[in-house]
Amino acid sequence: MPLNSTSKSSPPPQVLMERCIRRPWEAYVEPFRMAPGVWYIAGNDWVACYLLETTDGLILIDTAMHENLYLLLQNIYKIGRTPFEIKKVLISHAHIDHMGAARALKELLPAAQFYLGERDLEFLHERPELIAGSPSVTWGLFEPDALYADDKPIVLGDFTVKTVSSPGHTPGCTSFFFDVTEKSGRVLTCGMHGGVGLNTLTREYFEEMRQPSSLRDEFIEGLKKLDLLEVDICLPSHTNQVGILPLRSQYSEEFNPFVDPSIWHELMNERLERTYALIAAGQ
Repeated sequence: MPLNSTSKSSPPPQVLMERCIRRPWEAYVEPFRMAPGVWYIAGNDWVACYLLETTDGLILIDTAMHENLYLLLQNIYKIGRTPFEIKKVLISHAHIDHMGAARALKELLPAAQFYLGERDLEFLHERPELIAGSPSVTWGLFEPDALYADDKPIVLGDFTVKTVSSPGHTPGCTSFFFDVTEKSGRVLTCGMHGGVGLNTLTREYFEEMRQPSSLRDEFIEGLKKLDLLEVDICLPSHTNQVGILPLRSQYSEEFNPFVDPSIWHELMNERLERTYALIAAGQ
């Protein structure tokens, strides 16, 4: 599976988000399977959301934007499930493109548990301007039911999701890792870094948004730490990070095009190189 490097040349995140929320039908993507019990479910071609089918209900990773929620819900129905089976919602970080629909979804699913990284509570309670890139975008505050702890995996049915605090893109950014088993018995490790965007790691951003530049140091150390892990299927948080969309039609029970242990390391090292380049350029 090719590492998609279009994020180096693609339009700024705000431009991509505007397309998704103003004309969501243009960005729509049908749900597709990436591993046994793992679906790309987002309903858009930019921000990734994943649905995990466990033996005791569903886990949703990220919610995408409020304006796209109807397409995400539609996709859940398309794979023969219902949103009311969702028991846990894992938010990777407190930015509007990943948690913009959380408020509406929490009202729809009052019994579901919503998770967030503790250090991102500041965004919700004190600095909501850090959540949204534009005041014109619809979103609402919500209160998480639980906070991640690296030593306490999230368990539902036959799925165990290990979380790893990965500060940088936001202080509370969190990464997710879990195993799936194919019919052949082969066990595959899936991994998603909670946020590798460099747009919040520049000197200009730190000064304008009054965020500590030490977040960049934490980001670097986190990438080095996560690069030590072996991940068979790299789940991107945005589709311009890893080239999953061109391969979606190739998946079958006999062949999984998303299995490539090299991609995880490539993504970690590509982001390391680009972060070092920012520092060298004084940005």
